[in-house]
Amino acid sequence: MADTDNGKERVEPSGRSKPESSMQETDLLEVGEGSISSETLVDMTEVEGEDPALSKKVHLINNAIDEIGFTWMHAVLFCIAGFGYSADSQMEVIQASVYRYVDLQFRGPGTYPLATQISYAALVTGCIVFGFGADLIGRKICFNSSLILSSVFGLFTGGAGSYAIYVIFFFLSELAAGGNLSIDISVFMEYLPSKYQYLNTTMAAWWGVGQTIAALMAWAFIPNNSCSPDATTCTSRENRGWRYVWYVNSAMILFVGLVRLFILRLKETPKFLVSNGRDREAYENLLSIAKKYNRKCSLTLEDLTECGEIKEDYYDPAKHGRSLKKLTQTIGDHIKILFSSRKVTRSTTLLLLSWAIIGLAYSTFYNFLYIYIAAHGASGLNSKFITYRNGTIDNMVGIFGPIAAGWLIKIPRVGRRGTMIFGSLSGMAVVFAYTTCRTAAADAGFGSATYFFINIYYACLYAYTPEVFPTRARTTGVALCMICGRVAGAFSTVIYWYSSAINPATPIWVCGALIGCLSILAFFMPFEPSKQRTV
Repeated sequence: MADTDNGKERVEPSGRSKPESSMQETDLLEVGEGSISSETLVDMTEVEGEDPALSKKVHLINNAIDEIGFTWMHAVLFCIAGFGYSADSQMEVIQASVYRYVDLQFRGPGTYPLATQISYAALVTGCIVFGFGADLIGRKICFNSSLILSSVFGLFTGGAGSYAIYVIFFFLSELAAGGNLSIDISVFMEYLPSKYQYLNTTMAAWWGVGQTIAALMAWAFIPNNSCSPDATTCTSRENRGWRYVWYVNSAMILFVGLVRLFILRLKETPKFLVSNGRDREAYENLLSIAKKYNRKCSLTLEDLTECGEIKEDYYDPAKHGRSLKKLTQTIGDHIKILFSSRKVTRSTTLLLLSWAIIGLAYSTFYNFLYIYIAAHGASGLNSKFITYRNGTIDNMVGIFGPIAAGWLIKIPRVGRRGTMIFGSLSGMAVVFAYTTCRTAAADAGFGSATYFFINIYYACLYAYTPEVFPTRARTTGVALCMICGRVAGAFSTVIYWYSSAINPATPIWVCGALIGCLSILAFFMPFEPSKQRTV
């Protein structure tokens, strides 16, 4: 690749000349579904920092992915990666559904919900292990192993004979499920044609699917197979419901994990490969997809190599072996990439803060909600049947929040940030209105609206986060954001335990205000990926 002396013109790998200002714009591409419109799509290369070679390589990869278009592989990946969302949310809802009965059997009534607190430690650890690991050793290994590990440990959790064993295996199962969530969206996004980027947001509908599945299992097994909440003694024979929930849930996750491993057979993502100096593998990966689905792929290996050498700050196991020093250095380099410029630093900081706020507000709201409702004389909510029925309805309605978000982000003047602003303000209004709930019917209505609007924000945030992180440090950035959310969420249990007897109304109003504040953070986020291709 040659530069002219004045820097105004460069020769691309294909031999065509283009003005410097349009180096990151695409031409009209003939793809599987037809052609992209003649308006150009700009790569969001600013987030890549100071590595022009990598920016050019990712630009060519994006061109190739757009040229291949949407295939059956993408449809299957949407479902399989989406179930990773489902698995994580199932774990959280299941623990919220069964912990009282597990504590009642092993520890007695009125004990501190230790396992729930430990779940946050597991989620943080999972984000570190799988999130950082996916940028170090690749997306493929983490993606394929996480659900299988979660399901196996989940089966052991259901068979626990003591509280200590329950906590240990629950921790390991939650660790794998939470770590999986940090890589699912990145894997899907790095294969997705730009024309279908809205599916990154819509995929969060699987979060609601998982919550609904878990709520249905709890509704099916808990009411008729559990001890009474005010029982003084509780034996395993009369308290089998929580075990059934764990067994069924883990079997479902194991099935999807095996589908990932033996049917989908996902290859490493091309963007990870080029960001780690493995151009040939990236090219062969894209070529194999094009051949399998009879699609055109004009990319050549020479196109990639002529872009030049990328900066070598990645971890190569073949070259560095098990060097702890190099591993630590690479992790540090990845974190530095997230703060490589003023604009990128602003974006990363606002995202970390947003995740911390939504993590605290979301968790505290659902811990405090029924305490508040009970304190204000709501009728009909002391029945296990009605409680689990309403929870199932709420979660089912929540599925449509991400679907609505996927539609909203396609509106030109709304985009990602506008959708997050709408979701947070609407969620704040509904949370404040929820405080008027006094009946089971009102609980179902307000609960459904809350799930719907908060999931609009949450779905968009989940998709936006990896979109604005650079390729080389993408899952590291996602992991850091989720760590902020999990750590903040861990304080909800402490607040719930020590403050519920003082004034149950205050946390609900504070949570509503925090959710509303998220709209301010979204407004100041510097990137809007709606009209750009992610790198």
